[in-house]
Amino acid sequence: MSVPVLVVGLGAALLVSLVCGAGLGASGLGWGEVVRYLWAGLSGGSISADKVSAYTIVWELRFPRAVLAAVVGAGLAGIGVAVQAMVRNALADPFVLGISSGAAVGANAVLLFGALGALGVWALSAAAFGSALLAMALVYAIARTPRGLTPLRLVLTGTALYYGFSAITTFMVFAAERGEAARSAMMWLLGSLGGARVPHAVRMLVGADHRRLLAVAPPAGAVLLVWVDILSRTLLAPVELPVGVLTAAVGVPCFVLLMRRNSYTFGGV
Repeated sequence: MSVPVLVVGLGAALLVSLVCGAGLGASGLGWGEVVRYLWAGLSGGSISADKVSAYTIVWELRFPRAVLAAVVGAGLAGIGVAVQAMVRNALADPFVLGISSGAAVGANAVLLFGALGALGVWALSAAAFGSALLAMALVYAIARTPRGLTPLRLVLTGTALYYGFSAITTFMVFAAERGEAARSAMMWLLGSLGGARVPHAVRMLVGADHRRLLAVAPPAGAVLLVWVDILSRTLLAPVELPVGVLTAAVGVPCFVLLMRRNSYTFGGV
């Protein structure tokens, strides 16, 4: 398919999705109201006192969440293409390389034991990011040989360390005191946006050329994750589903369908 046409179409779909993300939820609001509140927020317009509550829901709760989902979805999609190209393996992702499970160790250290408490609200992000970097460095150091680094060794090492980090995470959950901390840790693991799948789905539209994928995957990932977030908070409202459940429901069939296509080859090889 034509990449420029897809990018323009996905850009339009993203704008519509952001508006839908701000408008859909447990509190029923008319679309005219939603658009008016969004315009007021963007333009600095005024809102009457009796509309402040609805405005707050749209502009300060739903819309920032939709924008965050779009940014994260675009980032994960772009990184997914880059990682798969780097190791020349269509199965490669932060989970397979042990990066996500390494990040979970740091995040659980904060949620369960209060590590890095001096950083305040940044403690969770800093711990997850730092432990992810350490996990990535460890995978690289173990996989590297005097003859260099091969994609196969990198994936195998990452997979092995993934199980090791996952075991540490499980031990931390069981070692912590029962209560809200353990529940928060499990929700972070299940509700993380790292379950996104869009590189595989986009390959069915534009093929395996990474130049085309990098142009289309980020906006496609943004649209996908905005709608996943909408569904996660509306399907069983007021209960919120982990986004990983829904991204898997989309990603797994896409990947299976991709692998069943006889004409598919990764990277055009």
